[in-house]
Amino acid sequence: MAAYPPPLRLAVVVTAAGSSERFGGGKKELLSLGDRSILDSSLSSFLGLPGLEALVITAPPGREAELRAALSQASLEALGRLGQGRFDIVAGGGSRRDSVRLGLEWLSLHVEAPLDDIIVLVHDGARPWASAALAARVAAAASQGGGAVPTLPLVDTPKELGSGGEVLAHPRRASFGGAQTPQGFRLASLLAAHRREAEEDPEGRRESTDDAELFHRHVGPVLSVQGEVENRKVTFAKDLATGRGAEAREGGVNDFRIGQGWDIHRLVAGRPLMLGGLRVPSELGEDAHSDGDVLLHAIIDALLGAAALGDIGSHFPPSDEAWRGADSRDLAKRAAALVREAGWRPGNLDCTVILERPRLGPYKAGMAASIAACLGMDAASVSVKAKTKEGLDAVGEGRAVEALAIVSLLPLGRVQPS
Repeated sequence: MAAYPPPLRLAVVVTAAGSSERFGGGKKELLSLGDRSILDSSLSSFLGLPGLEALVITAPPGREAELRAALSQASLEALGRLGQGRFDIVAGGGSRRDSVRLGLEWLSLHVEAPLDDIIVLVHDGARPWASAALAARVAAAASQGGGAVPTLPLVDTPKELGSGGEVLAHPRRASFGGAQTPQGFRLASLLAAHRREAEEDPEGRRESTDDAELFHRHVGPVLSVQGEVENRKVTFAKDLATGRGAEAREGGVNDFRIGQGWDIHRLVAGRPLMLGGLRVPSELGEDAHSDGDVLLHAIIDALLGAAALGDIGSHFPPSDEAWRGADSRDLAKRAAALVREAGWRPGNLDCTVILERPRLGPYKAGMAASIAACLGMDAASVSVKAKTKEGLDAVGEGRAVEALAIVSLLPLGRVQPS
């Protein structure tokens, strides 16, 4: 690749307004990746770029505060150094195309003209492994040609398929490449292309899979630059395991995980008392958005935490009406599936319910069997204990129920030691 002079002015749009449907629940950009969120890692590559003037993140409407809370203090301080009004999180649209356009419109109002002097980098908020060197390379190429996209050669041989599944053509693999982000363009040109696309196709029926396609349609050719194999996008939960270096788990310190979970719920009249998937006879039950099973909620947090996949609130938020009255056994099965997609399986589980009354001794074996069935475990690997607080605090006074859980995870395929 020829060397291009670096651009003098840069802006960034990070797109994080999607629904994360293919991920399996929850907002994937909010999940943890080591000591920071996926979103925070995805924008970190841009914060040290020379010439950066502004950065905007698009969010699902109403969730702007959640995304801001997912940014590290170091990132917020770096964004603050851009100057007043040079960073924000704005509501996206109903499609990726509309969300990018809204981000570009925000930039047009918060950077100084002329806009065509600015190279804008558009990046997926779920691509946390892009390097700063890649961003600089894309920006440099866009400053010369107007638009640039990082690509990787295809590994598999492409085939053109018909609607019935028949193979229609056998294109040469060397003629194709897989596109990544960040993609770079002159800001004025990309904004004009998005505005024209919105005018010509207001209902979004014309598919544009990325900004390079839209730019090519309305402005002109787009240059290709060398992408990065490490620059994967988190689409499914298993992508997190791959990106974190699953090869290191073949032995040594990373061949198992430990997770802990805790939950507490008020006890109220008129609600069932659900514990470990069993309904326990009681005059009081958990007050909650779902069925309130405090024990399964603690177990779900332990599972997700051990696999570094966030917590129960990020996958099954109480603000989402889809989970109102949800059976916590179903939530536990979903969490266990996410853990397995990430390359892990439960090894053993130790949990404790803290409740003054009723006494839970007669129900512990049934809880263990129910939990094991939810998680696909041997019941002999599940321990359920019951404690009281002997009159201390809200639990001891009979106004709440509490649960604790600790789980070990083993890599899929590994035999548990006897």
